[in-house]
Amino acid sequence: MEIEPWELYIRGTALHVFVRTYEPWLWPLCETLHYLGLSILLGTVGLFDLRVLGMAKGITFAALHRLIPFGIGGYVVNILTGIVFFFGHPDQYFYNNAFRFKVIFMALAGLNVFAFYATSAFRELRALGPDAEPRPSAKMIAGASLSLWVAVLICGRLLTFFRPPFFH
Repeated sequence: MEIEPWELYIRGTALHVFVRTYEPWLWPLCETLHYLGLSILLGTVGLFDLRVLGMAKGITFAALHRLIPFGIGGYVVNILTGIVFFFGHPDQYFYNNAFRFKVIFMALAGLNVFAFYATSAFRELRALGPDAEPRPSAKMIAGASLSLWVAVLICGRLLTFFRPPFFH
């Protein structure tokens, strides 16, 4: 099988050479950081989403929302380590359907975040008291968020099980 031009470009970058040179220690370090970033992301965003869906009543939405910057930090760590993984072995990711679905779910989760902040859902939640019930539209957004991030997690785990049958 012939190597595609985009893959030749990736394999010619300094990041690819760096990852392949230091892979024995760099890969486990990035895997650990990726796991920690995902834990922080799902822990903060998931907790917020579960509160919107009706769990943990007694905690204000504003109090939980203060944790979201930690989730954003976890997301940034995951994007950076994900880039390292992709540049290290582009053929294991680009041709992998689990990776493609993961990217789709991440994009949909991003659109969902946009919908949350662009609509009145966030402003209304921020004003609610600790025992108040959110509107159905906010619950739909939170349910979609939780579902999409769990789908990202599942697809990430499936990456190793659905590797392409070939490697360059």
